[in-house]
Amino acid sequence: MEEPDETRYSRQVRFTPIGRDGQARIRTARVLILGCGGLGAETANLLARAGVGFLRLVDRDVVELSNLQRQALFDENDVHEGLPKATAAARRIAQVNADVQVEAVVADLDSSNILGLLQGIELVIDGFDNFEGRYLLNDACVKLNLPWVYGACLGGGGVAALLVPGVTPCLRCLQPTPPEAGLSPTCDTVGILGPAAHLIASLEAGLALRYLVTGEAPRHAAMLSVDVWEGRLERVDIPYLPEEQSCPCCVGRRFEFLDAPPPPAVVLCGREAVQVHPAVPAQPDFRALAERLRMVGEVVVNEYLLRLKLPPHELTLFHDGRANVLGTADPALARSLVSRYFGI
Repeated sequence: MEEPDETRYSRQVRFTPIGRDGQARIRTARVLILGCGGLGAETANLLARAGVGFLRLVDRDVVELSNLQRQALFDENDVHEGLPKATAAARRIAQVNADVQVEAVVADLDSSNILGLLQGIELVIDGFDNFEGRYLLNDACVKLNLPWVYGACLGGGGVAALLVPGVTPCLRCLQPTPPEAGLSPTCDTVGILGPAAHLIASLEAGLALRYLVTGEAPRHAAMLSVDVWEGRLERVDIPYLPEEQSCPCCVGRRFEFLDAPPPPAVVLCGREAVQVHPAVPAQPDFRALAERLRMVGEVVVNEYLLRLKLPPHELTLFHDGRANVLGTADPALARSLVSRYFGI
């Protein structure tokens, strides 16, 4: 009789480049997924089903109805419960593959916590929806010599690439500076196709599994570009010639994004929303706050967050004292509302 693992992963083990030895390496792998949106959630799903032993999922947001069009780890119950994405994703993965150890981290990634989140990790997956997070991740991975899988998706297409410090170009080799705020389209302004997000996530998961099994980058590093609407797939070689490059990060060893202090308030990508960080660490008492705030507006509270609805604004407070304010793109107004109602 076959062992349960042999049955579960039998089709994967029969794929010659993986085999039994490769599956054993996948089983002991430790992967960090930053962002549980269209890319991160599906990559987490695929890696969990492939048997990756440990997944650390980090996301700052809660599940929204508009996510369900492309984020298959979530359902309407997650929306109604107001669950953080990392928590909902971990719960679903536990139902898919109980042998995978999943650590859900409900937090905003910034320069103060990224190095800690990278501890004990051998590969990182980019599930971001913003450039700032990717440049911060690039700094941290170059500094710690950690490989990561870059991915981005918009409209009907996207790109993916495996970036290995010292072997392939880093993100700043490819694009020295992030685009100016507000100039780049986002999924909230131009939309995104579910099949496009799933295809890019599949490319990310494939690149991740290959690296976890072989421990090396492909001989010729490349950026994979896909447009599902037009039916186009392109591969662009990205040779690494450090002696001919002046990259401030991987050549100059300057980590400008990692060394910058976290901002007190951030306008969230493509939305009328601002995230406010507490000036000092805070652990709010949700139940006490809920009793007081029910005199002010509609309150939804669970073990993960407290949400206060004050049309045209909606304020969500997390356990780490971080708050999201929907209905404004003005950081000053967002900080004022958080201070007024949450006292943080």
